[in-house]
Amino acid sequence: MKKTVKKLTAVGLTLTTVMGLVACGGKKEDPTKDNGGVVTKPKTIKVLVDNTVLAETNGGEKFYEYLEGLLEKVGDEGKIDLEFTRPPHSSYYDSVAATFNGTNKPDVVLLSSDYYALYSANDMLWDMSEAWENSETKKSGRLIDGADKVLSALYVNDSDGNKAMYGFSPYRGNGCCTYVKSDWLKNAGIEPSSIQNKAMSFAEFYDMLKKMKAASKSDYVVSPPGFISAEAPYTNYLPEFYQKAQYTFYKDASGKYVDGFSEQAMIDALDRISQGVKDGIINKGADGNSTSDARNRFYSTDPSTESGIFTYWAGNWANTLKKNLDGKTRTDGTAMSGDLVAINPITELGTYVERIAPAWCITTACENPQGVFKYFIDTMLNGGDIQMAWQYGAKGTHWDDKAESFTLKGKDGKEGASYSYKDGEFHFLPSPEDPTKLISKNHIDPPLALAEIPNDPGKASLTEVAKKNAEFFSDVCSMAVPLPMTEELGANSADINKKRNEIISKVALGQCTGAEGIAEYKSSVGKLVDEVLKSLNK
Repeated sequence: MKKTVKKLTAVGLTLTTVMGLVACGGKKEDPTKDNGGVVTKPKTIKVLVDNTVLAETNGGEKFYEYLEGLLEKVGDEGKIDLEFTRPPHSSYYDSVAATFNGTNKPDVVLLSSDYYALYSANDMLWDMSEAWENSETKKSGRLIDGADKVLSALYVNDSDGNKAMYGFSPYRGNGCCTYVKSDWLKNAGIEPSSIQNKAMSFAEFYDMLKKMKAASKSDYVVSPPGFISAEAPYTNYLPEFYQKAQYTFYKDASGKYVDGFSEQAMIDALDRISQGVKDGIINKGADGNSTSDARNRFYSTDPSTESGIFTYWAGNWANTLKKNLDGKTRTDGTAMSGDLVAINPITELGTYVERIAPAWCITTACENPQGVFKYFIDTMLNGGDIQMAWQYGAKGTHWDDKAESFTLKGKDGKEGASYSYKDGEFHFLPSPEDPTKLISKNHIDPPLALAEIPNDPGKASLTEVAKKNAEFFSDVCSMAVPLPMTEELGANSADINKKRNEIISKVALGQCTGAEGIAEYKSSVGKLVDEVLKSLNK
């Protein structure tokens, strides 16, 4: 047992501080696997999860029960009690830190790339490299092209600098692309087809924004969820403005780690954002926007608060955005349209960025990591009923294949759309949380799954909008590069990121220029940055 870091801080922007964490037993012998290679089926698995798994308010308990029933049939007889804990979304990583500090640690935890690197580097996660190499999923032959690229990003350093796989992602990380409302384009005298499949320059893109602004009644064209994202790849909600500027540390062409925030590219990016705010293109109130706030402005029926461009997640979200716009009427009487153009990355950007997918990790507190891997992790992409559950939810609650008819609840006391299905026909059911719409997925977004379900009955339920957008994004994205965790990075990232965010806000709101902001940044946290760079370049 050793204390590797007195003060651990997350790389992400939430500035969570993890105090007094002790890394112990990361490389301990596993007593649950004997010399014959026999793996014991766990009786209980404690799972700490965020809101990407169906919430309790949306039939989550039914999903847990359904999954338990399916896992009971796997391998040795015996039921596995799944104990899911779901902290509030906004404070998820604070809860993760508190849990790791406590005595009732989870067996399994879902971590974003930043926190995954943090906890791996402090020997708090079980090394599943060997388990993955011998897994049924890897041997299945069902992994998609590019799966190795996704999973290779999960090989990160432990406290001694040795690389290993400490988590598993059953799906691609996905990323954001920029959606433009067709009706806004037409109002500005721009034919939507003229920008479809075209790689505009920033000058062309900004000219389009100014024309859209002039033709609208809104106070802005773009209302992002903040001037910077809360997690890697950070710049993904304003990609045209940030372009190739790097928010954090990265390895440059020479193979050396540098601080992207200190570079000229960031100065130029911040000045572009500042000009966008000044010109009324970017919502000056974006600093406090959540993703929900940004979505609501894109859906807004008030012409003065509606946004015309939104950079958001690809795939199923393309269909969700369309559905939430179709059929609405603005308060000025004009009809809204769900017709959106997902534009190509501008030339200065090159590609959109696909994030490193969140990883399912087994903690070093787990008494039976081999069993948890075999029965919980390795079954997620089993190509059958368990993968169906992770993709679509519980049969009878979230989807079914029996003959039935139902009508969605409408708004304002009216009835919604009606559906009728034959026996054996896969279909989604009304959302327990919001019966005005159908369930669309569970944790794994089907177009992003790393392994396919043979003859997947749910595949036909995916809309053409979602499928085409997922294919589009796959063609125009590149994978994010993971940042290794060091003790110095873990200890100083909160202070560095706090200053970065402060500078972004000040420049965006016109309180200083990009050059002045970066100069202040260097004078304030330059010594901390130097410490981190020295550790990264050892």
